[in-house]
Parts: sequence; C-alpha cells; structure tokens
Amino acid sequence: MERKKILFLSSRYPFPLIGGDKIKSYHLLRHLAKKYDVTLVAFSFANLPNSKEIEAIENIGVRVFPIKLNPILSGIVTGLRLPLEYPLEISFYLTKKFKQVVDELVNNEKFDIGIAFFMRTAEYLKNKNIKKILIAEDCRVLYQSRSFTRSTNLLQKIVRWWEVFKLKKYEPNIISKYDYTTLVTVEDIEEMKKANNNAKYRLVTNGVDIERYAPNENYEVRGKNIIFTGKLSVWANTMMAIKIATEIMPRIIKEVPDAKLMIVGSNPPNSVRNLKNDFVEIYADVPDLAEYYAKARIFLHPHDGASGIQNKLLEAMSSGCAVVTTKTGNQGIYAKHGEHAFIAKSDDDFARYTVKLLQDLELSKKMSENSRNWIIQTHTWDVVFEQIDGVLEELLNEK
Repeated sequence: MERKKILFLSSRYPFPLIGGDKIKSYHLLRHLAKKYDVTLVAFSFANLPNSKEIEAIENIGVRVFPIKLNPILSGIVTGLRLPLEYPLEISFYLTKKFKQVVDELVNNEKFDIGIAFFMRTAEYLKNKNIKKILIAEDCRVLYQSRSFTRSTNLLQKIVRWWEVFKLKKYEPNIISKYDYTTLVTVEDIEEMKKANNNAKYRLVTNGVDIERYAPNENYEVRGKNIIFTGKLSVWANTMMAIKIATEIMPRIIKEVPDAKLMIVGSNPPNSVRNLKNDFVEIYADVPDLAEYYAKARIFLHPHDGASGIQNKLLEAMSSGCAVVTTKTGNQGIYAKHGEHAFIAKSDDDFARYTVKLLQDLELSKKMSENSRNWIIQTHTWDVVFEQIDGVLEELLNEK
C-alpha cells in the first residue's frame, strides 16, 4: 500500500531539543515518519540550521524545508500590521517566503493531511483543499487573559489586552478552518468550546522521556534540596523563581535551616542571578536538567494562570521529585493531591507542604514513587502517539 503524505508546519525548527515545543514536534515527526511520508516546513530563528541539525531531522525520515525568520524584521512588520486582523503572535510569523514554499509544495504534490503545529502556522494551510489538523496545544485567549490579569508591567498589560482583543475573534475563526484541533488539557478544550462549539476537539497531551528523566537509585543524594527549573528569561518563570526565593524559602528555612534551593535554567536575568545567597544557588545554562532533578527531593512550582501543560512538572515528576504546585500548575497532569503531588493555595501552603516533605523521609520517598508512576501511566510519548494516531485515523476514515 502506498504511504500517505503529511505536510507538517512548525514555527520553530525542532532541533536541537531545547524547549517543550521543539521536543514535542520532534517526537511527533519521528513517530509519524514511521508510517507516513512527512515533509516539514519550519521557521529557524536568525540563522538556518546547520548541516548536523538538518541531518538530525532527515535521519528520522523527514524531508526538511527550513525557512529563516529574521526576528527584527518580523517585529517591525508586525508593528506595521497592527490595524489588521491578526494578533501579534500570529502576525510575527507571517512571511512571503514561508507562504511561497507551502503553496508550491501543496500545488505540486498530493498531500493527504496538513498539520499546523501551533496556531502561528495555521494561516498557511487554512484555505488548502486537504484534510487538516491544528495542533493548537492551548487556548490562547485563556492564556493571554490570565497573563493580562496578573501582569504588573504597564507595557505588558497593554500587549496582553491587545492579544485578548484580537484573539477572541481570530481563534474561533481559524479553528473553523481545520477538521480537528488538538489541545493538551481538558480545561483548554472546554474554554475553546465557549467560543466555537462546532469544531472537533481532541486531547493530545504532552510526553516526557522517562528513561532520560529517571530517579537516582540512591535517594539519599537528594538531601534537603529543593529545585525550580525553566527558561529563566521567560517572565512567568522569572516571577516564580523570585517568589520561591524571596517569599517561600524564608518560611521554609525557619523550620528546616539546612534546606537548599537550586534555581536551574537558561538565560537567567540579573533579577534571578541576584537571588543567590546562603540557601539559594543559581545554575545557569546547564547542559542537562536531568542531572539536577535527580539531586532534588522537592520541585516547587507556584504557578499562577496561563494555560496548557507544564512540561517542567512532567520532567520533575518523572525524575522522582515530590512536587508542590497549584491548581493551574496541575492542569493536564491531574495529579491527586496528597498522593502524586501537593496542591497549594497560598505561600503558607507551599512552605508547610515542603517542610512536611523535608522532615518526613518516608513520605517524600512514597510521593517520589507515586509521582513517577503517575507520569509513566499518563504522560509517556507512547501515550501521546496513541492519541495522535487516533486523530489521524478518524480524519483519514472520514468521507
């Protein structure tokens, strides 16, 4: 039987594997290429990928068309487009070159399915006469609305307001152009339905490499170490790091003086670097986060708002860290409070649960085991592959 053909569009070239979106698109491409002929058109920021990065994708059986995106030029053009219909996060990724490549591929070849990975590339396929899937991941109206509410910077607040204003019209309209839209949480699906209840939504969660993010066999090496990770240049992660170091850790240290906090991640701004003190350590731009998860007993995550799923929690739980997070941090993971994680409602809750885990070795060991077992049941890549295969099967069987 002739293999069916998929055209896969992405706003970021999926290699090297840095960032949740790159990791997920890479694993999806790797899986799809086993059964389908897959062509990838992807933006590459500032520079085109080098030969090794091209080979990394070609070696999993994917044909590659990388398109260079000049962020400065795109920023200027986005500003000039302000009066138009597009939200900023969509306008930034609209280029003639990308459109030209997609149009030529669709006109010259017979693709059975088109996949837009993230809404940023949805414009390029919306009018194509092929079956289409939008891997939206999260509800952008929900994300920007929550970000607007908690923003304290005036400029950020204005930008978030603009995005909400534009997305309320754009998001339900673009979804209507696709046969199926996938999201990573039930909450995101329910929010999408409020604006467009006629679209077909499916859950395709996120996965984690459970072999790479595995517990250290010697639990004692975790000591009384607490960890927080993330892209530290991202505003939300910066705010969480500052909150943990300045508001939660002082409460913990009063009860457990030898507790240590490790803040680990890429591109930490000075506001994060300056948090270093006797009980806070900063590890910038480390080559492998897995090494640090394996040294920590507890992962703290005072998440407030946004949407989608928190990949850093998947990694921490897979690594056997006991987790203290919030209701929104637990979105899409659905860990049971007191069994797989502690769900905190306040800074005092964060401190109380953390102290409890630090003082009770058997409790922290048990939660470490439960945490990893939950991820193995619900968020391996095999779970993700089964979900996306189900969507593809539905789509291909439709007349």
